[in-house]
Amino acid sequence: MDGISEILATYNCVSLDEKIQFELDGVVEKEIKQAYCIENLEFCVSCMDYTTLKVSDTEESVKNFTADLLKKLKKFNLRDVAAVCVFSNYAGIVREGLQGTEIQTAVVAGNFPNSQTFTEIKLAECKMAIGAGAQEVDVVISVGDILEKNYEKVYRELKAIRKVCENVRLKVILETGELKDLESIFNASLIAVYAGADFIKTSTGKVPVNATPESVYVMCEAIRQYYAQTGKRVGLKVAGGVSKAQNAIRYLTIVNHVLGCEWLTPYYFRIGASQLMDDIVKEIKALQMIK
Repeated sequence: MDGISEILATYNCVSLDEKIQFELDGVVEKEIKQAYCIENLEFCVSCMDYTTLKVSDTEESVKNFTADLLKKLKKFNLRDVAAVCVFSNYAGIVREGLQGTEIQTAVVAGNFPNSQTFTEIKLAECKMAIGAGAQEVDVVISVGDILEKNYEKVYRELKAIRKVCENVRLKVILETGELKDLESIFNASLIAVYAGADFIKTSTGKVPVNATPESVYVMCEAIRQYYAQTGKRVGLKVAGGVSKAQNAIRYLTIVNHVLGCEWLTPYYFRIGASQLMDDIVKEIKALQMIK
């Protein structure tokens, strides 16, 4: 296979800025209104990575977080979320708490949220998390190396992480708010998918700028072009500041607009959130009242 830089040269992100703005301001905005319904709100719950990543998390609080989720799903008659996402040292607690459900145990690893450590430490943390019960692993790409265009270095590290995570689903966080421009987001997306990511993810939620419609659109475009070239589908996870139902529907609509309904399944679309569910429940009740 050619080096990753040569592969990137076969893709096209020229004039994406103008196209994205035109699409978001026009077509997508109209489609959001049509998509805002109970069925899609319930679907967003099923795509959720229900997340707690607080510095104050403890074994007891994570255990309660998992138990409270299951109670909430039952109380409001909601579909199961896709996963519960926690720090890697709590993988075993979540896995045990989710027994008897189809909900996956997801963790952040690889020195989340900044990825600034030795590759060997990232690999060791991923291994330990999987050994403790993690079924999905979210890691952060080396943002500084993307900005300096050290693409081969980033690719090699992600390939090593992919090898360690060969039996679990791997999500690569691009930290789009720190990448500054659409071309960097586009290239980071392609590097991650060529390295073997099952999902590319917008953000950690730990920086000033997290998920945006523009970043999600360009990630979808990279996935679309990758699928056209390889025939391989990769998922997209929106995370960071997605606390309102309206935002969730907006991102669902962008994915549907760029990639199509084939991506509208928890296998290919996720929303990482800690506060979103309460707003979705509120909005579902409001729509039910209208009916």
